[in-house]
Amino acid sequence: MPALSADAADTVSLVRQLQLLDESTIRLLEQLFTNRLDEELVTSLVGGREEALAIALFRVCAGTHAEHILGYALRFLADLVFADHVIGAQLGRDDLQKQFGGHPASLLLQIASTHNETLGISNPAIYLAATALRFGTYEGNEGSFKEFFSLARHTFAPETLQVADVEFTVQACVQLARRKDYRRLFFQEDIVSCIPRLLTDIVSSDSAGIIQIIYESLLLSWLLSFEYEGIVLLVRERMIPQLHRVLQRVQKEKCVRVTLMTLLNMVEAERKYMNQMLNPLSDEWVDESIQVLGRLHQGDTAEQISTFKKGPSLVAEMVSVGMIKTLGQLFRRKFGDEDISVMVEHLNAALEKSMQVLTSFSQYRGEVLSGVLEWTPVHTSAKFWKENAEKVEDNNYEVLVALGKTLRESKNEVTLAVACHDLGEIIRYHPTGRNLLTLAAMAGVKERVMSLMSHTNPEVAKEALLCTQKIMVQRWEFMQQTA
Repeated sequence: MPALSADAADTVSLVRQLQLLDESTIRLLEQLFTNRLDEELVTSLVGGREEALAIALFRVCAGTHAEHILGYALRFLADLVFADHVIGAQLGRDDLQKQFGGHPASLLLQIASTHNETLGISNPAIYLAATALRFGTYEGNEGSFKEFFSLARHTFAPETLQVADVEFTVQACVQLARRKDYRRLFFQEDIVSCIPRLLTDIVSSDSAGIIQIIYESLLLSWLLSFEYEGIVLLVRERMIPQLHRVLQRVQKEKCVRVTLMTLLNMVEAERKYMNQMLNPLSDEWVDESIQVLGRLHQGDTAEQISTFKKGPSLVAEMVSVGMIKTLGQLFRRKFGDEDISVMVEHLNAALEKSMQVLTSFSQYRGEVLSGVLEWTPVHTSAKFWKENAEKVEDNNYEVLVALGKTLRESKNEVTLAVACHDLGEIIRYHPTGRNLLTLAAMAGVKERVMSLMSHTNPEVAKEALLCTQKIMVQRWEFMQQTA
């Protein structure tokens, strides 16, 4: 057997000194110390002795003041837990509190806090604390949960995040999120707001390290997306554009797979919600907590709530960020994991089906009549405007008149920008174009659009300028070609 490292030898010496293990188990420990740990090795060697090893190593961590032994024992125990969760389950036993004068999680968090400047100690201590909490009970350990999430928020707070600073904490969060009954704590403790930064603000020269952090962050998002409240919070944190960005830029299959799984969870949640809304007598069982999805896309006041949106529009957002095009590119890739191609097909089918509804004139009419406009796919589809511009004449120009009223009266910046864009597209594609503005009901609309060119919001000013150009120029397509 290869010689033990100095740290390993000192750890074995302390185990003997404290009489924590019998000699046969110590020899097993020495064998583990000299091998690279993986699930197969740990399972073959440790089977039946998980409890003795876990408790012995924890006693070393709790009983030594030598930093090199503490760090080595913590890192080794974390590696053991990662390879075999049966070992980690030992740390969650409530009966250990009597032996150690407190729950293992509490003691591990204390170690992490005391040695917060030494990552080789604090990182594995946080991971092991999460393991102890995962396999333990919430009752009686509320303080440890609070302390864990406080440490997590502090870890994710810096403006620039380094892989070495956050990797174990992200893995620890994943550990806890695997427990369905603990996911609510992530919502209560405002951890969801930290996730987008973990996908964008990580800095490291080690690209493999960044990919692993991205994967773990995506895994956390996926686990939280099984809860309807988790979907609400993820969407509010603009996770759909972030997930789209991952599909565009990250090649690693495991990252693509878990991203697709998260998006499909959102699609399925929206399907169930809308099915309940449209078919209240449906025999499909749905958890009553699904009603929380109705909070998505609602304004702060009753006047701001769009009447045509009675629930989530997650698929619409996926379409609006360009997901269909990206899925088409993924469809042409050859993946080693065949399940990825299947998921791409399923997601693309859901988006294509939704696109037909999202770009229907009846959908557009409902949005315009509500007086609240957003950048949904219908507005940016050239095909929609080519096919439907003349329909603004229906019902005595009902939609056009409502659009003009919105432009004159709305104070909402997004609504104004979208309304300017839509009016410009109607003028561009309608056979009589700018003559529509001569209708009595459209009085003052042209002047209002021109005044919006000096709006303080750059998006409103830009769309007002483009609309004015379409009003003033007869041959818009020619101007576009010569611009």
